[in-house]
Amino acid sequence: MRPAHLRLVAVAGVLAVVVGVATAFVVGRDNPAQPAAVASPATTSVTPATGNKTTPDKGNDPAPPPTPRPPIDQPDRAAKAAAVVFMRELGMRDPVAASYRRTGAATAEVGLHPRAGEGGRLLDTITTKVQLHRYTNGWVATGAMADTIEVEQPLPFSRISSPVPVSGMSVAYEGTVHVTVTEDRRGADRVLGKGFVTGGADSLGPFSGQVTFTRPTGDAGWVVFTPDSGADLGVFAATAVRVRFVNSDHKPQILGVVTDPRPAASSQLVTLAGTGTLTVSVNGFAIDELRVLLVPSGTGNRPHAELLGVDRTSENGERWSVSWRYPDQSFHGHLLIQANGRGGTAEHDGIAVYHA
Repeated sequence: MRPAHLRLVAVAGVLAVVVGVATAFVVGRDNPAQPAAVASPATTSVTPATGNKTTPDKGNDPAPPPTPRPPIDQPDRAAKAAAVVFMRELGMRDPVAASYRRTGAATAEVGLHPRAGEGGRLLDTITTKVQLHRYTNGWVATGAMADTIEVEQPLPFSRISSPVPVSGMSVAYEGTVHVTVTEDRRGADRVLGKGFVTGGADSLGPFSGQVTFTRPTGDAGWVVFTPDSGADLGVFAATAVRVRFVNSDHKPQILGVVTDPRPAASSQLVTLAGTGTLTVSVNGFAIDELRVLLVPSGTGNRPHAELLGVDRTSENGERWSVSWRYPDQSFHGHLLIQANGRGGTAEHDGIAVYHA
């Protein structure tokens, strides 16, 4: 081939490369959703023309990237993390989340214990179970219970004022149970008051007393019960009751209670059978929220009450109602009706319920 022809072929090759690069650059700009391509070094070789069409070797093409998968929702890990933070704020040293159990569509229970006990001995027995509720922004603790402390007063979510009456059953070193009233605050909660009560030393025994606390500036907080361990171990276990504070002079009143089905004419006993709906209607004054619980028969069973329903949407502030779809199983207890208002809490517990 003559030199002139060689120069023309070289020029044509350069133009082809330039056009190809320009085309690739324009395509990349027109599709911003795709990552920008990065050129890699290549070796140019001369292949004799054969007149046959070249077929690319698909076996050497790079594999397509895997399709990204959405993150896996792991509610157990998030709930455990929230429970650990809650117990750490109560004073438990190095809490370990040892168990997770779903209790409802948006509720769960996490069992915890300190990592180590006296003398640095590692522990593996759950000492506290934290109840949590899942909201849009994550899990929030709604209560905690230690097997060694069962609280009858105050009831969860009741309105309290100073001094707050406390009672229940407990077992602790020398019977001593420390009681702390705290107010919600960003970070560590504000301590409003402290005291102690005396329960059982070797087995569960009753305790009662009252704790004085300073005037809160917010609406909600906790009453926390911790058993004395007899050693400097921090908070080994805790029962924490969620409460709200009285901030009005008008105490709520329960003026009347009607159930459907109604009690027998000769007694305040509602008899149920099969499956159905039990409705509790209340007339009251200065009520913001009505809660209906079922307390199992026997003494000292208020800590084991089952929440049947909550009404926060009264039309006129006087008539409230809770309906419960009861299962076909035997139980015997009484209704505990709790009317909460900004001025305190009123209770009614005179209706027994029996399911054969």
